[in-house]
Formats: sequence, C-alpha cells, structure tokens
Amino acid sequence: MLYPTKAGGETWFLKDNALSDSRFDPQDSITRNADGSWKMKSSQVRMHALTSTGYDSKKIPTYDRDVLASRGYMQAANDWKNVEMTGFVKVNAASNWSDNFAWYARGGRHTDSLACEGSSYKGGLHYDGRVRWEKESWHVSYDSVPYKPGTSSLKGRWVGFKSIMKNVTSNGKLAVKLELWLNENADKVTWKKVYDVTDSGQIGGDATNCGGAVDAMPITWGGPLATFRWDSASDVDFKWLSVREITE
Repeated sequence: MLYPTKAGGETWFLKDNALSDSRFDPQDSITRNADGSWKMKSSQVRMHALTSTGYDSKKIPTYDRDVLASRGYMQAANDWKNVEMTGFVKVNAASNWSDNFAWYARGGRHTDSLACEGSSYKGGLHYDGRVRWEKESWHVSYDSVPYKPGTSSLKGRWVGFKSIMKNVTSNGKLAVKLELWLNENADKVTWKKVYDVTDSGQIGGDATNCGGAVDAMPITWGGPLATFRWDSASDVDFKWLSVREITE
C-alpha cells in the first residue's frame, strides 16, 4: 500500500480462488497456474472489480455530469472514487507490443449503448514500457497527456502496476491527482512513481455531450466498476489484484 486505506472505505482483494469471487467479473475464462497466479488468454480483456454494493445500470438515475460532480458518485455513495488500483502482470505473448494495460475507474460499463456511463481515468502501462494517463469523458471520447518512459519491455517478466486517483483542491476548485507507480522486480516493496499529473481541466474533455456545463471538467465522481483492461495480448498471467478506497 502506498496510501492509507480510508477508514470504513471500500476494499477489494482478489480471492485466492478467483472463480468464487462474487465481486470479480473477468468476463472471460481464466485458469490457475502452478505458482498460484492466474492466466487469461483472451486478447480483449475487461476484468471488473465491484464495490460491496455491486453494479446495476438500472440503479443509475442520471448521467448528467453536473449532477454527478455535485453529489460525488454515479450509482451509490460507496462507488470507487479515490482509489489505489494494483495488479501484477506478465505478458507471455502479444500481437502488438505498443498496446497496453489500463487500470481505470470513475464510471461503469464502457459500451456504445450506455455512452455516458463510460467515464474514467485510465492509467496506462504499455507492453514496451511507456506510461501515460487518458481521460475518457464518455464512451468513446478520449483526451490524454504525453507519454513518459516507465520501464523496459514487459515481455516474459512480472511487473507490479498501480493506478492511483484522488480528488484534491487546486486553486480553490476540485481537481483530480493522478499517479502511476511501477514495481519492476515484483517484490511488492520497491515501488517507483513514473507519472504524476493533476487534472484541473487542462487535460480536456467533452463533458457537455453528457450534460456538463464545461467540456474539460475533471471527473470528480465515483463509479461502480474498477476495471483491469488490456488488448492485443493473447497470453497474460496476473496476480495480487486489488482496489482500495484511500484517504483524500
């Protein structure tokens, strides 16, 4: 843990038997490896971690961005908002080594039929070692910050990856601090920060498409799903996934 868990806050840690974890939805088949880790062989992965309340799009009364920002959540008061998301991954095979892992939160499902539900900040770790943040105002409307070097190629080695987002005050207004951290030797101890940026509106966006008064408004509300995403990798091992609500 890099940041303290919020007292009484939401936490989720992948169960030893992930197949019996009611708050984990990998959306595809996973199998157990001999070392206790898990293998995913889909090349389009969206693994969801749910809050203790669960997820039900029918219980989301509005997607109006100004309303969400005012009340601070999308589905329920315990939606994932200020979070530290962690996952350890090993890429064994990929068709495109410039693609990436993305740990993201602050929305629900990302699908064309629920476009305004698909808000998120996406912390990205590319298989070639680059890192960056993307801001998805809705599905699909992206803005991003520049790439930075994070590490060497991920091929065939375990790497720990953390995506951290939390609300802060910047110039008297609510903003979102975004950090990416890597644990290159996968010892769960030796973490280094590889990205640190605060979104007070400068990252951009298209929030008015979903009712917001200002296009570039930060995504300051929580959402019912936290998602571990990757594409173009046909064989990935993963372990030690977690999502924790952290103190502001």
